Amino acid sequence: MTSTTDASSTRQSYTVPTHINEPDKLLFGLTARQLLVLITGASVVYAVWLQVLSWAMAWGLDLLWSRGLALLIVLPLLLVTLASTFVQIADRSLELWAVVWMRAHLAPTTYVWRSAKWDEAEQRALQARKRARTQQHEQGLDELEREEV
Repeated sequence: MTSTTDASSTRQSYTVPTHINEPDKLLFGLTARQLLVLITGASVVYAVWLQVLSWAMAWGLDLLWSRGLALLIVLPLLLVTLASTFVQIADRSLELWAVVWMRAHLAPTTYVWRSAKWDEAEQRALQARKRARTQQHEQGLDELEREEV
């Protein structure tokens, strides 16, 4: 008995990736970027917390007032860290929006001077081109109507 193996009879299945543009989740459902921003922000917040506590204690404030002052100073930093970690606008992170805003405001603005005569001449040429296109369009419609009749 002879057995022939036909390539078409054995089918191979492949898994097609559907989440190519999705970043990988590393820890607790956070991406690498989110994890890095969160760890960096938490480190800065903790360092500022300790620094403010030591300064407040050196100024002679008791522990309760020192903690209150430290909390008031650290709270905005904590909120900025959480916002930059989790908030996205138009599928872009807040730090990307900050870079775009800085580039737009720090880039030099270029002004181009044009003569008023040039603008008038350019405007007349533009209107003439529009009129020519409209006439061509109307002529084409007239020809179509004649063909239909």
